[in-house]
Amino acid sequence: MSVLLFDGVATVGGYVTGIDINGQGRSAFLKPKEPLKVKVSYAAQNSKEHPTDTLQIILFLDDKFFKCIYNDIPPVEPDVEEGEITMECTAPETAGRYVFRAGWGYNWPWPEDAYKNLLTTPARLLPVGEFAVGAYAPTMAISPMPYLVLGIPAAVLIGLGVVEK
Repeated sequence: MSVLLFDGVATVGGYVTGIDINGQGRSAFLKPKEPLKVKVSYAAQNSKEHPTDTLQIILFLDDKFFKCIYNDIPPVEPDVEEGEITMECTAPETAGRYVFRAGWGYNWPWPEDAYKNLLTTPARLLPVGEFAVGAYAPTMAISPMPYLVLGIPAAVLIGLGVVEK
């Protein structure tokens, strides 16, 4: 299974090919302030017309910067650079649904600039994973998508519309 931002592996640019949140896949349930471990797989590729462009792949948590997962010059199509990065932090204290989104940009001098640019083009920011934070264990399994059911009565979170391959 791959969570793709674009049409396929042959697509020039950068995209997320998989995400694992706390070992629960792309959809997870966490307790407030629980350790949060996110493993992201990605693929990056330049076009033949622009072989030396620097590519940034940015991961967002909701609309906030989370991590630049790629900032380099990838190989030229048809070659693809694939990699994986793991990040660790703490889950938010506030109960709710949190969505990871990812997007990419070219030739920004700093990943922060790519982040600011991506915020102005939300169509290039697509959901790749989600987690819910709640006070106690879920009443039923939260995978597979499309629904997350929290341990809070009547709280249902709609899943993501990601492309599976």
